[in-house]
Amino acid sequence: MRRILSSLTVLVIGLSVHAQFYTIENKHVKKTGKPVVQVENAQENAKVSNTLKEDIQSPEEYFELPEHKDIAIEYDIPLFVSVRDSMMYELLGKRRYVALPLDFLKITSDYGYRADPFTKCSRWHSGVDLRARYAHVYAMFPGVVEKVERKTTGYGNNVIINHGDLRVRYAHLSFIAVTERQVLSAGAIIGITGMSGRATAPHLHCEIEERSSMDGGGWKKIDPEPFLMYLNDYIQGLQEKMESLHFDIHPSLPLNINNLFKVMAKYHIKFPKIVAAQCVLESGWMSSDLCLRWCNLFGLYDSRKKDYYHFNTWMESVEAYGRLIQKKWDPRIDKDYYAFLKRIGYAERMDDYNAKIRAIAASL
Repeated sequence: MRRILSSLTVLVIGLSVHAQFYTIENKHVKKTGKPVVQVENAQENAKVSNTLKEDIQSPEEYFELPEHKDIAIEYDIPLFVSVRDSMMYELLGKRRYVALPLDFLKITSDYGYRADPFTKCSRWHSGVDLRARYAHVYAMFPGVVEKVERKTTGYGNNVIINHGDLRVRYAHLSFIAVTERQVLSAGAIIGITGMSGRATAPHLHCEIEERSSMDGGGWKKIDPEPFLMYLNDYIQGLQEKMESLHFDIHPSLPLNINNLFKVMAKYHIKFPKIVAAQCVLESGWMSSDLCLRWCNLFGLYDSRKKDYYHFNTWMESVEAYGRLIQKKWDPRIDKDYYAFLKRIGYAERMDDYNAKIRAIAASL
């Protein structure tokens, strides 16, 4: 685990900004000579000269003249911004270099020996399987596409991305969106999950290899589960810190799925899994501008003001959902909650909207 953490630390890159500004050193400088005034003829020049002689009473008059010196100073935060903004920039910088491989992580098959789904015999499983039904797959760190394979056996369509001291294989894809030697940023879409190759259902097979410290050239497989859990906690920690800075106070509860369910229970929200799925879809996993800026988790719209509702905390958004939306629920009319959402016209293209909500709710 220590090895895993050290590898991750190398990938999270800190940046510094060089700034240069001037200080002014004041000195008394003796004023000598007469000012030069351009005129068009000698007669006018004589008049100006006489006027200057009357105005300048003493040749020993002094005035301050600034002298500049260049001073280079290195800062870890940008100049001329508030400390709060600087902290946000730092957190955003760290967040740029990490991503989860899927929007939702749920391990369905562990690393190590397991019963083979085809033969039912014990067989070594060199990675973890993650539940994902035709979902986007993301690069976890900046890296280079080392290998792209399209096969009907084994790993099926799979991609290997080299991140320096780590490399990751994403297997059983239905679609590959990258090419070999392509440089990727963290969060770049690699492809879409599927069941190509030796698979019984759509999922993502994830393998992680660590560069061997003995010869520097070999690779050895490691258990991806503790690595993924650490990465998930690290990203969640960054998001909670950014949220605290955005609210300018520490909210009573950080915004995450577990706390969302707690607050929904407090406000007696019906069908919490479906409502949580709505939150995830509407807020882009709690990262949309509407969520971060106005604490609106569900895209709640005020038709009178022709604007989205603005809340002070995300908990207020949950309470408002129950007050504005679920008060319309009528079990005598609506056979289920999806039919209710369609009846009230919660979103455009409701059939497509409900299909997405069902898929997300099934993964929570």
